[in-house]
Amino acid sequence: MEVFKYYLINFLVPVLVLFLIIVITVTISDRIAYGYNRQYRKAIKQKINDFLTKLLFTDAENYDSRIAAFKKEIPFRKAWCKSMVTNCIIELKQNIKGEVTAPILDIYKSFGLQHFSKKLIHSSRWYVKCKGIYHYQILEYEEGENYVKKFLDHKNTILRSNAFIAFISLTSKKLDFLSTYPYEISLIDELKVMDLLHHKKFPIPKNIKDWITAQNPSIVKLGIRFMVYYNYTAEQEALLELLNSENKMIRQEVIIAIKELYLLEAESRLIDLFGSEDNANKIAILQTLAVIGSSKTIAFIDDYLHRSINAETKIHAVRTLDAIDSSYLKSNFKENFEVIKIKKHVKNPYL
Repeated sequence: MEVFKYYLINFLVPVLVLFLIIVITVTISDRIAYGYNRQYRKAIKQKINDFLTKLLFTDAENYDSRIAAFKKEIPFRKAWCKSMVTNCIIELKQNIKGEVTAPILDIYKSFGLQHFSKKLIHSSRWYVKCKGIYHYQILEYEEGENYVKKFLDHKNTILRSNAFIAFISLTSKKLDFLSTYPYEISLIDELKVMDLLHHKKFPIPKNIKDWITAQNPSIVKLGIRFMVYYNYTAEQEALLELLNSENKMIRQEVIIAIKELYLLEAESRLIDLFGSEDNANKIAILQTLAVIGSSKTIAFIDDYLHRSINAETKIHAVRTLDAIDSSYLKSNFKENFEVIKIKKHVKNPYL
């Protein structure tokens, strides 16, 4: 026991005390270093932003000399600094609109950051690859098209999705090739493609029929949306055939397209389809019939309101009837208190 106390007091306790002092010292040092580094990087970022803003808003045919001099004022060789400069350029691109943004790509290239982004794309980590692809996409570096293209068939769905949107954004080719694209496109990516369509003004694909008859439902939906965007009705029979599709979302896209394209010929088909659809598609049909409906729709809704027990679809049915012929509602259903109540609600939603 005495031996144990001797070793405890003379060896173990001093070692533990020394270890504790070292831990505390390292922790405090790391905290001080972190705080200093944070302030240092914050100052560098402010310096970068100031330089880029001045560069962008001053007339200069050649940025190379000014950028070369500025690179010596910051630790540009460090990867974190290159990343910071790239992010600052992207922020400018996203926050400033109009012709003043035209030189941004030249600034990006003058810094040589396209090579930094390329290095990220060649990384073995997929999320780092996504960063490089994102740089090319946002800054519209069209020379990066081929570097992005090779990831269109990648097994990682997130990387493939990023590459898909970036490639469409950068490609100099027409979008006809998408008719054979085999992978599912997420809803958010569908919206991104439509946003790119508005921004880049792609011509309508010459093989649009191949899109709406493709095996990939995602491409079919995109094809339908393209038809609506371009008010393209040359393939309307192929479009209406999709009302027989087994895919509910495709049928819904067609129903919406019929309304937007004002295809009066589809009225009878929609009425026949109505009974076999779920509530969401029934409502879509009623909203479309409110635009293209005729006396056929009035007769159909009159019958439906007398036999339906679904409150949600009845509200939309009354709205459709009111849109086609508001006087019909006034002169009919005088003893149907439920329809009268719905009619009042349609006229004033707060009732």
